[in-house]
Amino acid sequence: MDGVFLGLADRFLQNALKLKAAGMKIVLGSDTGQIRFFIGWMGQLEMENWVWMGLTPMEAIVAATHDSAEAAHINTGMIAAGKMADFIVLDANPLENIANSRRINKVYLRGAEVDRAAMRAKWQKRWPTAPR
Repeated sequence: MDGVFLGLADRFLQNALKLKAAGMKIVLGSDTGQIRFFIGWMGQLEMENWVWMGLTPMEAIVAATHDSAEAAHINTGMIAAGKMADFIVLDANPLENIANSRRINKVYLRGAEVDRAAMRAKWQKRWPTAPR
């Protein structure tokens, strides 16, 4: 079975790279079947898979932010005048290793820092343990 999966993965990789070379944009979608405890996690894995497929970390970041926002007609996805100023501050450089994009230090929405500790406390109060 592993050989079948690897063959399918290789075919997917080759087709995706052909489409990208032909000018198709790769964007991040939200149709991954995620549940409330893993929102954002599947997108992170998808971005890491793009790098595994052959995109540079910068290409993966642009695809997941700017290009995805553009495709969805959302006024975010980049830092520029007239944009929403939604961004994250990381503790390590994702251009050196795309997995460093998981090392989030701060989150800003519309230019204001999100109080992550208050959000965590609120969620832990509402859901003290993960469902089994």
